[in-house]
Amino acid sequence: MATTAIGLDIGSSAVRAAQVSLGGRGPATLERLGQVVLPPGTVRDGEIVEKDAVVEALRTLWSRYGFKGRKVTLGLANQQVVVRQIELPYLPEAELRQSLQFQVQDAIPIPVEQAILDFHTLEYYETDDGQRLSRLLLVAAQRLMVESVIDVVRRAKLEAAGVDLDAFAMLRSLAPQGSLEGRDGELLIDIGAAVTNIVVHDGGVPRFVRILLMGGNAITETLVTALGLSHEAAEEMKLRIGIADEFGFGPDQEAGRLITERATRFVDEIRGSLDYYNAQSDSVAVRRVVVSGGGSQLLNLRERLGDALRLPVDRGHPMQELKIGKVGVGPDQLVQAEPYIAVAIGLALGAAQ
Repeated sequence: MATTAIGLDIGSSAVRAAQVSLGGRGPATLERLGQVVLPPGTVRDGEIVEKDAVVEALRTLWSRYGFKGRKVTLGLANQQVVVRQIELPYLPEAELRQSLQFQVQDAIPIPVEQAILDFHTLEYYETDDGQRLSRLLLVAAQRLMVESVIDVVRRAKLEAAGVDLDAFAMLRSLAPQGSLEGRDGELLIDIGAAVTNIVVHDGGVPRFVRILLMGGNAITETLVTALGLSHEAAEEMKLRIGIADEFGFGPDQEAGRLITERATRFVDEIRGSLDYYNAQSDSVAVRRVVVSGGGSQLLNLRERLGDALRLPVDRGHPMQELKIGKVGVGPDQLVQAEPYIAVAIGLALGAAQ
């Protein structure tokens, strides 16, 4: 019997949902896909500001695209979510979950009584003196923030069946076609409007996660402020010009300079994140970069990332491993949607599995 699940990505520029079904030994099937754009400022840095606008967008999303079901798995990525690698004395998983809050307070900037905690086990190992340890990726989310997102979903007549990290969802949807052999790693980058998720993995196992409060909106807002453009005109100019090596002459010269300066800051942040990971004693060699997200559409960004990181940079293809069902949108729309849906698909896959 097939298992069906819906992943819901409440982004800074749009709400997106993907419905997948999984049954038997074959690939998962993408059953439904949809997006509704949010008014600017509705979600800031991954946190909902205008609840009513999000509720209305979710209702429109369900009525317009015909999702079959009301249970959804939500994704989180904002400044109130913390991901840390920690080491703890070995305990069976059930005992570790029971004692986790008493062991991790010093590792997170959130009081444990105000946090929702989870973890992903990376490995178990023994020290030279025979002590057994667990190496974990600890995830801590501010409880009030999570409850606020669930409240918005509930008001839209949906039910939050689960909550996941956007970074883990992105890994789930992009890693199958991007896995490398041996102990080589990949850097996955999902660039949203205001939040960028970074994951280093090897063979689908996350080794490093970082959430950057940077994205494509930073460039748009710079153009709006500096050139007096509307949000729509600034978006069009950003996508048309992209990152430039030479700014030329005429009205686009200043815009090209501004876009390139902001994009260079972003690339520097990515390089700094990779340098930080590479400095860790247990790091694996990163051999490739895969990018997704609306911000990855910026002209010449992949080339600039490749030059800065000295690595090949490819586009992510979250639908490559899926069978495409009657999704309700045409082939051209699917191609256009692909950069934006890695998180929604990954959330659905995690729930279906």
